[in-house]
Amino acid sequence: MKAVQQQFQWLDAGDATKKPPPAAENAELDASLPERQPTGQPTSAHDEINLIQAERADRPDGLPIPAPLPQAVDAGVFGQTVNGPVEPDVDEVAALTEQHADEMIVLLADCNAIEDSIRDGCDPRTGRVPKTPEARTRLAESLQAEAHRLSTAYADAVAAYAGAFGDEAAQALDVWVRKATADACAVSPSYDATHPWHYFHAGDNAIPVPVGEIPADDQAGQFVERDLPKHPAKRLARLRELFARESQLLEADRARYMEIVERGAEALSRYDREIAHTSDAMARATTLALKYRHVSLGLGRVQWIRAELRRLGAVDLFEPSNSMDDST
Repeated sequence: MKAVQQQFQWLDAGDATKKPPPAAENAELDASLPERQPTGQPTSAHDEINLIQAERADRPDGLPIPAPLPQAVDAGVFGQTVNGPVEPDVDEVAALTEQHADEMIVLLADCNAIEDSIRDGCDPRTGRVPKTPEARTRLAESLQAEAHRLSTAYADAVAAYAGAFGDEAAQALDVWVRKATADACAVSPSYDATHPWHYFHAGDNAIPVPVGEIPADDQAGQFVERDLPKHPAKRLARLRELFARESQLLEADRARYMEIVERGAEALSRYDREIAHTSDAMARATTLALKYRHVSLGLGRVQWIRAELRRLGAVDLFEPSNSMDDST
């Protein structure tokens, strides 16, 4: 994992007197513009607008471009020259912000993947659940440690940006990064219930669906089937074990989802509310989307396992006294 930049540094190690060049301009627009004056300023207001549009043409939509904090500049956060501290211009801030956002997206995507692995018990290196209890315990401990490391690194990245640009700018960047990460995983342009923006006030601000109306993921069974033994007796034994495990996980996911629906951010830990996220609203929206996905996946797995057990003749699991979720 790439280390998170904790202090913004614009200068090359071998050149302490120069600032880096601004972002490259759009070639077509630049060819039609008059040559810049030696001061680097445009020759007219019209030229200034064209230059700004050209230089920002390739920036991600909605990426915040804040002004640096004066105290951060004075402290040399952006570098020092023989003439004093560096104050980055708008293009340098844009380049810095985009790079920092890219690093945050990687951290957040990795963190989301680890959270899914914790829930499923799958080793992210193999995509499979370890066979022995000892191996599953070791994996769970390793995943928990990695989740904490990643979420702390993400929080540190937000804090580093806040130190340079202020808390409001850091919160805006956090919101942008979380949306960009969720958009990359979305299967449609709209905000479905697995997208944080379905619940977030800046998105759909939708009311969470009742837990009993969450649909099963009809693709979830394929991830169960690939790891099943071919031998009928071993396959049946493994399915019985999986049915009990997945049913328990599903009930836990449903209970957690309902708790967050009822209590909102109050149901979340202090770490989630104050460190892992920049606001209660974001923490609630992110967790609701995560647990909705977990319930849907869990329900799909339980339904597929039940159907396979019935196909193999294991009807004893579905007697009224033994059934945990036979109504779905």
